[in-house]
Amino acid sequence: MTGTRTAAKVALVTGGTKRLGFELAKALARAGYALALSYRSDADAAGRAVDFLRKEEGARAQAFHADFSADNAPDSLFEEVFSSSLFSSSSSSSSPRSAAPPRLDALVHAASPWIPKPFASVTVSDWEAVFRAGPRAAFFLAQAAAPALRAAQGSILLVSDVAATQAWPSHIPHVAAKAALNALVSNLAVALGPDVRVNAIAPGVVLPPVEMSAAAVAALVARTPLARKVGVEDLTAMAIAVLENRSMTGQIVTVDAGRSVRGEA
Repeated sequence: MTGTRTAAKVALVTGGTKRLGFELAKALARAGYALALSYRSDADAAGRAVDFLRKEEGARAQAFHADFSADNAPDSLFEEVFSSSLFSSSSSSSSPRSAAPPRLDALVHAASPWIPKPFASVTVSDWEAVFRAGPRAAFFLAQAAAPALRAAQGSILLVSDVAATQAWPSHIPHVAAKAALNALVSNLAVALGPDVRVNAIAPGVVLPPVEMSAAAVAALVARTPLARKVGVEDLTAMAIAVLENRSMTGQIVTVDAGRSVRGEA
């Protein structure tokens, strides 16, 4: 696809330049959103993601660096995003920028480090990395985005994990962080209602980390009733539906090929 279309809606996707975050960004582009994508370290991948969204999806898109290990990362990210050209075209040129918050319809928090380690090997640094990028960033991103989201009657979607409610002892920081993320869903839904809806999507095996062996992936898939990985298109379609459903808030929607039915991580 060539050229760009004018998008009435705007979304910020953290971790939106790689893997599941990028798949969610592509789905949002197809749904008519302009996109701000955050990335932590790989500027080349961010550039490729933006080029793809512009050229193949016809979307307005821009990438922004954000390292959520830093205390002020959420505020700094939104300060940069809201002052960018991506948002200036959505704001009224006849009134000062301070007259109204920039347009933001959706905040999707997909950023999440993957640090698989056995219980005895987990360090404080591992724990901090996962929690800072996960539930801590989610809370302060929501706080920074709240005025703009309220103005647009917008929506927040957190990316959880079906493992958040199960035992997975080789991934304890990850599981604990996702459980904390789930707790944020109900609390933020009440804190930000009635103007902003807050939900989460909990995938099963969809895009396994490259560090996960084929045998480990096969073992997880074998325990799902559908005996297959989650289709990316199935997950992203549900994500868009949850984001845009105006009667849903405080919900965690599982898309896991039935993995949670077995009660095994």
